[in-house]
Amino acid sequence: MLTRKGPKRLPPNIFLILLLMSIFLFQVFPISCKFGNDTDEQSIDSADPDSEDNLYLFEYEKIRIEDTSSIDVKIKNCNLYLDIYKDMIIMGEIENISGTNKTNIEITLDFLDKHGNEIISAKVPAPVNYLRSGSRLPFYYYLTDKQKYIEIYTVKIGVNYKDYYERFEGNPIVEIEGYKYEEDYLIIEGRVINIGEEKIRNIKLFCTFYNDKDRVVFIKQCYLPREEMNPGGEQRFTLKLLFDEYLPDFTHYGFEVFFEDEIREPV
Repeated sequence: MLTRKGPKRLPPNIFLILLLMSIFLFQVFPISCKFGNDTDEQSIDSADPDSEDNLYLFEYEKIRIEDTSSIDVKIKNCNLYLDIYKDMIIMGEIENISGTNKTNIEITLDFLDKHGNEIISAKVPAPVNYLRSGSRLPFYYYLTDKQKYIEIYTVKIGVNYKDYYERFEGNPIVEIEGYKYEEDYLIIEGRVINIGEEKIRNIKLFCTFYNDKDRVVFIKQCYLPREEMNPGGEQRFTLKLLFDEYLPDFTHYGFEVFFEDEIREPV
C-alpha cells in the first residue's frame, strides 16, 4: 500500500516557542534600529574644525621655530611637542655668550599663522635674577589654548634683558658624584660648593634634560637644604626622577646653578 507523506505537524510546545520568539523579535528589532537614527544622540562631526578629532590631527612637527638671538645672548636647543594632555610645550635655553652678566631677563614668544599674522603673544619672566657670562638658563612655556593650535605655522622666540656690570664675588660650582637606578627612578647625587670670596644667597639649581638631538625635553629644579652659603661652604643634593608616561625620552643632562651675592651692609 502506497502511503502519502504530508508535512509533519509541530508539537504544541514547539509551536508555542516559535510564536513567542516572533513576538519578541518584532518588538526588539524596531527599537534597535531606532538608536541609529535617534536625533537626541550626541556625536562629533568630523567636518567640524573645533572637534577634538580634528584639533589633534594637525602635524605639530611641521611648526617652524625661529629665534631672534642677539650678539650677547643665544637662544638654542629649542623644542616643541605635545604632552600626554595634548598641551603644546615650547622648551629651550638661553646662553650668555658675552663677557657681561645679564639681568631683567624675559623670554618672548610670538605664535604666527602661515601669513605671518600674530595669533598669540606671550612673555615669560626668568625664574632667576642674573645670568652670568657663559651660563645657560632653561625655559619653558605651555600653550593651553588648543583652539589656536591648527592655525600656528611659526613660533618666534626672543629674549629681553639688561646688562649688569657689577662683578660677582661668590662663585658656586656643581660637582656630580654619581647616579644610579632604583626600580623606576633615576637618582643623581652631587654637591654645590661656593669657591668664591663672598657669601651668596638665593641659590637655585636646575637640571636640564636633552634628547639625542640636544633639544630640551625636561627641566627639573633641584631641592637644596639652604639658599645661602658662606665662602668655602658646600651642600649636598639628590635629584630623584620617576620614569613614567609624563617623562619624555632623554639621553643626557646638565646642571646650572644661579645665585646672588649677599648684600653688604654699608660701613
